Amino acid sequence: MKKLFQIVSVLVVMLFSVCIASSSIASAAPADTGQTFNLTFAHVVSATHPKGMAAARFAELVEERSGGRITINVFPDSQLGTDQQITEQMMLDVIHFNAPLHSTIVSIIPEFELFDLPYLFYSEEQAYAALHGTLGERFNEFLAARNLVGLGYWTGGFKQLTNNVRPIHSVEDLSGLQMRVSQSPMLISQFRAINAGGISIAFAELYTALSTGIADGQENPLSNIVTRRFYEVQSYVTISNHGFFVYPFFMSAGTYNQLPESLRQVIHDVAAEVASFQWELNAATEQEYLDHLYESGVVSINYFTPEAMQGFRAATQVTYDEFAQSPNGVELLEILRRYID
Repeated sequence: MKKLFQIVSVLVVMLFSVCIASSSIASAAPADTGQTFNLTFAHVVSATHPKGMAAARFAELVEERSGGRITINVFPDSQLGTDQQITEQMMLDVIHFNAPLHSTIVSIIPEFELFDLPYLFYSEEQAYAALHGTLGERFNEFLAARNLVGLGYWTGGFKQLTNNVRPIHSVEDLSGLQMRVSQSPMLISQFRAINAGGISIAFAELYTALSTGIADGQENPLSNIVTRRFYEVQSYVTISNHGFFVYPFFMSAGTYNQLPESLRQVIHDVAAEVASFQWELNAATEQEYLDHLYESGVVSINYFTPEAMQGFRAATQVTYDEFAQSPNGVELLEILRRYID
């Protein structure tokens, strides 16, 4: 896995530089007058989360390699709003960097609902290759149309299920539960198809919703389950791997267009390096998070069998049908099949 990240990261620098150069949002780089830039990176997770650590590393390396000409102030833990609010401010060039969960920005870029389809990927290698290949290129075009410059794709890993009612051994066990999902209509449809609620609650409000019983359970990668302490107010964890978290990493085009070519290259070089770092870190910490759950003694943990995975996928086929009927849906599914068939 690490070797794949290292090989692809070299290609990513070339790929994203070419894509930006040909994009309608990128203007010719201005003359280098020695100007300095004080920028903002906002996100919603904790500073100790793999995404939070990657954001800090990106800021540190950019300042170092730009010779101090670019400083980036990082605001974690939803200090500047939800992912959607942060992205909307980026489109106005108020905030400059974010790597939001894909599901939280589907009201801005509906095509990101692709990544909400159940069992879309079966390995991190598949996901990495697709996101840093043709599929990632296509999504950079969707970002460009919203005045955003794609810099790469980070990961939260595979989603797992937690709840307070019963262990989940099959899709049928989810029936009747009120499961929280993020803001994606596709996820709401997915869980309603299996009679499991599909209620939307902001990430910053989720711990309270679980602790007060507003929601019976939720879906998240282990990194969020542990760093946000959701497991403290849940009784059961099911390792289902039923979905995948994608964090598109991007920058406001207005600020990007103010940068001279030398500083643009710093941004792209560091972004490619940090993408590899973030994927490796997320993979390395997965087992640590799982060990933490076992050691906590707070939750009962079980695993989906292959048959349970197939049952979940079959029960939620309607979401694939819905996505195929959406704008660009067929095209994106065809691109995806190159990486998973």
